[in-house]
Amino acid sequence: MKQKGIAMALAAALVAGSLPMGVGAAQFSDLNETAWAAKTITEVANKGLLSGYQDGTFRGKNGVTYCETTTMLHNVLTKGNALQNIPATSFSMYQPVMNNYKIPQWAQYGVTYCLGAEIMTPVELTKFMQNGKSMPADRQSVAMLFGKALAKKYDVYAARDAKEYRDAGVIAKDALPYINLLTKLGILSGDENNKFNPYSQITRAEMAVIMNKTFDLLTNEMSNTGKITEITNQDGKYYDVDVNMTSGEKKKITISDDTISVLTKAGKELPVSSLSVGDEVSLVFNGALLEKIYLLGDEAGVQKKYDMTGYISSIKNDEVRFESENTGEVETYKFDSSCTFYQDGKKSTKADVKKLVEENSNRYVYAGLTTKTKQERKDNGKLENVTYITAMDVRIQDEYTSAGKLQYIKDDTICYKLTGSRNEQIVSFAKGCTFYIGEKEASLKELQKMADSGDVYVKVSCGADKKATKVVMAEDTFTDTKKSVTYTVKAFTEDEIRVYHGGDTHTYEIASTKDVSYYTWNGKWESCEFQAAERFYDYADDTVYARINLNNKGKLSEIYLVDGTAQREAAFDEAEESERKGTVASIKDGKLKFETSSITYKLKEKYKTTSPNQTLIMNGAFTNSLTLLERMANCDDLTLYAEIKANIDNEVTKIETRLTDAKGRIVKYDYDEKELTIQTEDGSEFRLETKKNPETGTKEYEAKDLGTTSYKGSEVRLSFDSNGIVNQILVTDKSNGIGFTRVSGKATADGDNVKIDGKSYRMSSKTNISSKSFNYDSVYTIRDLLADSSLKLYANASVDDKDFVENLSLKMQEATGTFQEYDTGSVQIKTKDGEYVFHTVSKAELAKACGLDDVDQLNDWEGKQVTLVFNSDGIVSEVEK
Repeated sequence: MKQKGIAMALAAALVAGSLPMGVGAAQFSDLNETAWAAKTITEVANKGLLSGYQDGTFRGKNGVTYCETTTMLHNVLTKGNALQNIPATSFSMYQPVMNNYKIPQWAQYGVTYCLGAEIMTPVELTKFMQNGKSMPADRQSVAMLFGKALAKKYDVYAARDAKEYRDAGVIAKDALPYINLLTKLGILSGDENNKFNPYSQITRAEMAVIMNKTFDLLTNEMSNTGKITEITNQDGKYYDVDVNMTSGEKKKITISDDTISVLTKAGKELPVSSLSVGDEVSLVFNGALLEKIYLLGDEAGVQKKYDMTGYISSIKNDEVRFESENTGEVETYKFDSSCTFYQDGKKSTKADVKKLVEENSNRYVYAGLTTKTKQERKDNGKLENVTYITAMDVRIQDEYTSAGKLQYIKDDTICYKLTGSRNEQIVSFAKGCTFYIGEKEASLKELQKMADSGDVYVKVSCGADKKATKVVMAEDTFTDTKKSVTYTVKAFTEDEIRVYHGGDTHTYEIASTKDVSYYTWNGKWESCEFQAAERFYDYADDTVYARINLNNKGKLSEIYLVDGTAQREAAFDEAEESERKGTVASIKDGKLKFETSSITYKLKEKYKTTSPNQTLIMNGAFTNSLTLLERMANCDDLTLYAEIKANIDNEVTKIETRLTDAKGRIVKYDYDEKELTIQTEDGSEFRLETKKNPETGTKEYEAKDLGTTSYKGSEVRLSFDSNGIVNQILVTDKSNGIGFTRVSGKATADGDNVKIDGKSYRMSSKTNISSKSFNYDSVYTIRDLLADSSLKLYANASVDDKDFVENLSLKMQEATGTFQEYDTGSVQIKTKDGEYVFHTVSKAELAKACGLDDVDQLNDWEGKQVTLVFNSDGIVSEVEK
């Protein structure tokens, strides 16, 4: 079955239904119980999204289980025509996992889709069932599933400015971006006190609302899409727009900023003036009235809708002093006589904009400029290009953002070369500065480690004191303009320029040579006319390279030409061959991607796998092959690190890899030959090289014992040295026929035993104990914790057929006692039975959740009775007096 086939098969099976059936487009008899959602409940029933029960009720106050949630999500995506293609082998691949966690047959299609589409991982199935019973889902978990599904279409990072809920401090960090996204899209909202209530059980009525809004978002976008073919600006007051709809209908609409909202897919509002011919749009109607226009194309921010973006320092007479956010260069531009002005997307005047700039001298005035270039003859008789502003949209910001190539990052400062410029910025970190690698929050040390892996780029936001408040790091540039791509020029005439990059050839038409600005590199950039640029190309001694820039209408506006590789490196500050290293995200269809980069690298069909001049080196593996490389890269149980060299077209010329982490089951271990074969969860087998005597992390057995039959089939976690050689084999579950089962639930003491979900199990010093909540691993301390009535714990355990606990993972849920001390990353309390130290979230998060300016103020609470609130990971997220 092809990939499309599996999606259709799943959809057909699911629509057949497994949820409560019997009432379709019906009048439910109990709608008065959830009157606030009655209309929506009727709508979802009529749309076939959710059914009632045989007795004619809907039971809106009933809870929804995790299994039901995946089924409901799959149903909405099916009917909203938004299903992703997943591998045809998904169902057979995940069948053993679902059977292991006792997922009911009726729910397995929805669960398979969520696993195959990477909306969730197999680990999350641990909370679906307990003792054969489907477990209820909370609001946070449902939001993560729906949010991850929609994040395939909508930019989750651009939704970070969604409104904050009053209880945002107790929302799990990994759930917050998806809750923000759904809030921004209008799918989620808080209660009357603006609380999200992440751990409250979600009801069928609430689920009906979420499903209905998700369905409307997907179908509104799909059924009313089209492309803008013409825009007429009626003196900046309103616009006449022609749209060719996908259905074949031609629509003519008249819009203005006062009547219509123009939004990106992530919900970011833009001025109507940002619409361009060729834009793919979705028209959202409220009845017959057009209410919103969504831009559906790939988003690189508002930048793409303007010729320039940056910061205004002053406006005097008919000129503006402007600093580009991309290059850091400061220029003075003139206003065109017909220039239109906007403030926050609303029509304004030059006088009002000037006043805004003057009144906010201590803040940042961010602006998007639409420009045109005219050739004017100067006093010396030479023609020069002069840039005029035809439209300006301004807004006030408390932060200043710039981006560029990292030079260095220290504990207190960062230095980067601004994009498209040789200017360097050196910025100090503000107190509480946050750090990100891509969309994921990280520590400063993680950024410093990534900086050591090769060339990286940063986007830095600064406050009014010019100190960095936020730093985002990535392996590729933050701009998405053609000017940041270096092309090989294949042809250059007065009609067109034909260029090549990354295996693709692009042709850009030159409507008029006077409409394009030309620059050639002769030790520095020099402006010239077309005839001089053409001679530069025709008489070049070497390959000619170019960077080009398009205006906001998609028309060619600038061409930069360089003669030869050496000159290209000087002009564009780039080498002929780049190096990149990091963790591999995937290798598919001959294309390699790293985890923290959007750049795709093309693999050659063949590499030299033996010395000398070896170009494919797989350290720690017994064979070097592209097939094995692809299997390793795409296996969820392996973490593959790679160092590559790539040419200007992003084609990998040399690749060296090693594993940094792995888990699986022992198939065979030859201690003398230093050879370990493991089987991963997807059924793949990998033969790996080990050191002579790998560590085991315990004194209970030695490495050579792992080669015996008693350990065959045991689950292991592998660690590797810097050469990709296995240096530790840690047995995590000795499932060799003894009959291990997994149990979970509320954990308390039962004498020297542990009681989990009401049943008593034996444990001893041989029990492997782990927890994210604390550092205690002694069985005696754990018994004290379990016996303390002031503490609430949750356990996951693997138990043998004699009720002995082999592995015990504990998570704190609540703790009450007398506050003793806060130290970085931990808090200590005293109960009537003992004193305990628990791990906390970051300083900034904890201070915010506790309503404090500085988290160290917690130490003023010494001796006071407190309750510790823990997040879903078992980490202290709030301290309540």
